[in-house]
Amino acid sequence: MTSEICAKVSRVIEDSPAAKIGLRAGDELLSINSQPVCDILDYRFRTAEERLVLAIRRGTLNYENCVFKEADEDLGLEFEEELFDGLLTCRNNCIFCFLDQMPGGLRKSLYVKDDDYRLSLAHGNYITLTNLSGENINRICEQRISPLYVSVHATEPDLRVRMLRSKAAGRIMEQLRTLASARITIHAQIVLCPGINDGEYLERTVRDLASLHPWVASIALVPVGLTKHRDGLTPLQPVGEKLAREVLRSCIGWQGEFKRRLGTRFVFPSDEFYLLADSDFPSSAAYEGFPQLEDGIGLCRIFLDELRRLRRTTSGKRIGDGRYVLVTGALAGPLVQQLADLLNESDGVSARVCITKNRFLGETVTVAGLLAGRDIAEALRDIREEDEILIPRIALNDDKFLDDMTVSELQTQVVARISIVPPSPRALVGSLGRRSETAACAVSCAGT
Repeated sequence: MTSEICAKVSRVIEDSPAAKIGLRAGDELLSINSQPVCDILDYRFRTAEERLVLAIRRGTLNYENCVFKEADEDLGLEFEEELFDGLLTCRNNCIFCFLDQMPGGLRKSLYVKDDDYRLSLAHGNYITLTNLSGENINRICEQRISPLYVSVHATEPDLRVRMLRSKAAGRIMEQLRTLASARITIHAQIVLCPGINDGEYLERTVRDLASLHPWVASIALVPVGLTKHRDGLTPLQPVGEKLAREVLRSCIGWQGEFKRRLGTRFVFPSDEFYLLADSDFPSSAAYEGFPQLEDGIGLCRIFLDELRRLRRTTSGKRIGDGRYVLVTGALAGPLVQQLADLLNESDGVSARVCITKNRFLGETVTVAGLLAGRDIAEALRDIREEDEILIPRIALNDDKFLDDMTVSELQTQVVARISIVPPSPRALVGSLGRRSETAACAVSCAGT
């Protein structure tokens, strides 16, 4: 950290303390009370005081300005970036890293391996802790940067070193104990690699993490994701139906024990395990507030609950005339089919599901969020002009599909109109209903 770190102001909130002393967009904040400001967390932490001395750069001029305000009153600045001193990136070489399995030639953002504790707090990104200095750890504890989402994978030191291919990886329990002693809440993740960190290693990892409850608050257990682009990488096997069933049996046993002993089920298998095992999802209550929703754990239960409520509220009602094609990946196909069935109960609606095979990454990748535009175009080659294609918003990132194809470019390859829709059944049905009401109103107005 140096005093040269600066935060460029994008907006000054009207009538705020910052506005009253004449700060404006384009100014650069260098420090607060002689302390550097490395990111938005530093800014919030350091501006909680009543008296602030701000070091400002405006063009080539550096100056200081003193601000008096109420305790915890917002200073009133917004910035162009969340991180002013740059992104902390991953120093590991994990044997299961998904980004290492991406084909070349795509936009640069798809290859960025962030491992930044600040983005873990802000966005729920998982971090490994292997790149943290003592200063970083002290800052997390001092500023109570909590909760954090930590990729653990294994607590046996030698195994974690082998999996992450980092000598620093073996200190995970020591680091977690330090954070727990500072009352930092941790949500842990285990990526399950068959034959590597399953079996007795998985049992040890779960129990080691449970020993740090309540500060380790939950575990997300997810299957390793494998693409076809693995030349030269460590051989790995996907999780199949048999192992998925075994994992669910183990998790059910652990959940019962932890519920009695800790008051929480603690370990939550991802939706993929239930789908791979062709097993029913637990009730909504069993997810205990969905602490690991950012990791996709519980999304299917929320989807099914919304469908159940929609069946009650839309029964006998007209949802919205049209012929709809619902695009999804192979894994969620049966769930999306239930949504199509609900839509088909409404007069004037014809809905069907288009399951898109992922040829871009390989057919072992089955989630809708990793679909390529070219694969969707191929799946829709026989679509009719009178249909409307509904693509879930989760298939897009930066308004592009995984292969950098835009919606406009995809539209040139299909004859039917494309609409990007929310993945929520309630939101989808609501948007179709509002569209139908608008059309009916337009017809009525035209008749008058």
